[in-house]
Formats: sequence, C-alpha cells, structure tokens
Amino acid sequence: MTISSIVDTPNLKRRPFCDADTTVFEAAVTIALLEVNALAVLEDGKLVGIITDHDVLLCLADSGSAFYEQTVDDWMTEKPITCATGSKLSTALNLMAKHDIRNLVVTQRGEPYSVVSSKEILARIHEEDELELKVLRDRERNKPGRFVV
Repeated sequence: MTISSIVDTPNLKRRPFCDADTTVFEAAVTIALLEVNALAVLEDGKLVGIITDHDVLLCLADSGSAFYEQTVDDWMTEKPITCATGSKLSTALNLMAKHDIRNLVVTQRGEPYSVVSSKEILARIHEEDELELKVLRDRERNKPGRFVV
C-alpha cells in the first residue's frame, strides 16, 4: 500500500496548503476547517515549510495577544520531510519515526500534493489488516468438508 491510498481518497479534503505570509491565526482556522494536523507552507508555489497544530499552540502561548499578527514563516519548520505519493506506508512511518515527526508533506512529481499524518497512515494499515483477516476467515469457512453453522 502506498501514500496515494490515503491522499487520493475522494472523500478526504486534501491540499492543505497556506502561504508563508499567512497569519498563524488564519492557518489555525484552515487546520480546523480541513480537520488536519498540519499545512504545507508554500512560497511562489514552492514548498518552504510545514506548520502544525502544535506550532500554532506554541505561537499562541508565546505571543499572547500578538498571536493575530504573527505569520506562518516565523513559526513553521523549514525544509520539511517529504515523501512521494508512491511511497509505501511503512516507508513513510519509518521516516516519521526517524525524524520524530507526526506529519509528512506528500509530493507528486516533485511538487507539493498533500499532507499526511501518522494517525492516517496507521488507520489505513489497520483497515487493510482487517480486510485481510476477513478474507482469511471467509476462505477458512468455505473449505471443503467444513460445515457452516
């Protein structure tokens, strides 16, 4: 299974991006509305960083009433870790563990495409494992000589 099995799901709201000069408050609103944990930060269409819900909270705690004037480029993580849409889910999780992060910017043909969280990856792996178990149980029930009660 690859990252595209998550980010190309039709019912998900993807493309969580913001500009570097966006206020942190606006980024927080976007994070809440899209129900995501992070936004890829773009400048002239190029990836320059990532801002997470954790960064937003740090900004609020540190800035107080100045929170509304703070811009994303002051709080984002520059040069974020990325993975391609064709990356295996296990590879993405290993990247997250190696760099101690919860979100990866997903690229397609080298361009920012989406953001994926460790929670989404683990949920997708669990979903696939459940499907495999169901298939194995059904196969076992339908073996010749077995009676289904």
